[in-house]
Amino acid sequence: MQISLVGVGLMGAAMTERLLTLGHDVVVYNRTKAKCEALQQRGAVLARSAVEAIQSSSCTILMLSDAAAIHDAVFAAGKPDFQNRTVIQMGTIAPSESLALGRAIRSGLGDYFEAPVLGSITEARTGRLVVMVGGQAEHVARWNEVLTCFCHESVLVGPIGQAAALKLALNQLLAAQMTAFSVSLGLILHSGIAVETFMTVLRHSSLMASMFERKLPRMLDHDYANPRFSTGNLLKDVRLSLDAAREAKVATPSLDGIRDVFEHAVARDLGDLDYAAVFESVVPQAGHHP
Repeated sequence: MQISLVGVGLMGAAMTERLLTLGHDVVVYNRTKAKCEALQQRGAVLARSAVEAIQSSSCTILMLSDAAAIHDAVFAAGKPDFQNRTVIQMGTIAPSESLALGRAIRSGLGDYFEAPVLGSITEARTGRLVVMVGGQAEHVARWNEVLTCFCHESVLVGPIGQAAALKLALNQLLAAQMTAFSVSLGLILHSGIAVETFMTVLRHSSLMASMFERKLPRMLDHDYANPRFSTGNLLKDVRLSLDAAREAKVATPSLDGIRDVFEHAVARDLGDLDYAAVFESVVPQAGHHP
């Protein structure tokens, strides 16, 4: 099958690699063409524009950073010919943005559904992402061959907008866990408690999250290079979560605080680093503790 993929950042590139590994023909487009070079060497075809990519295949995956990037790439030069084509939006955008995108594509006689993913580069390359579908059962049935490239089985959440909302609910939880774990680790370091003692107790409790184990070495070494999910991208998702929560009339003082912490990290030029770098904002003198 030939599939187009627009947006080959960290996740988009890993997903393209997965499609190529499984023997699919892939047409790629990215605003920064240099990010496509390695994929071209593996056999991907480079489109000159997002419009060309969309019109090259019956199915196009969008993995762009946000709704503004989608608009700039897809619609800035005029509406593409969507007729007899399906667009699957797999990045993280707001429910309202997904609904608006769907309307624009359907008005051009195309089809659209959302399928945001949970997981990172390793899961994308090995087909172990969690794929959440906002759309209809017919979408899952028709495009199951594409969706199961990235997961064992996709989850049909509900109509368009609901999968986008679920992804925001999960990503704000990720940001909350990272911020809370940073506070706890800061207290442990300040108190002189052995980090392994802290982790031993934590592992035997219901409070343990696998992310704590994965991110701890980065935090202790202050090494946030080669991110799988950047601080800046998680801040974007926190802001979207705040907007969605306020629309749902959910109280947001804790999420407001998390946003402030991530904004401080980005202001310290940590936006392009792994999101564990938020530890440097929570505990700015962490490197001076024993």
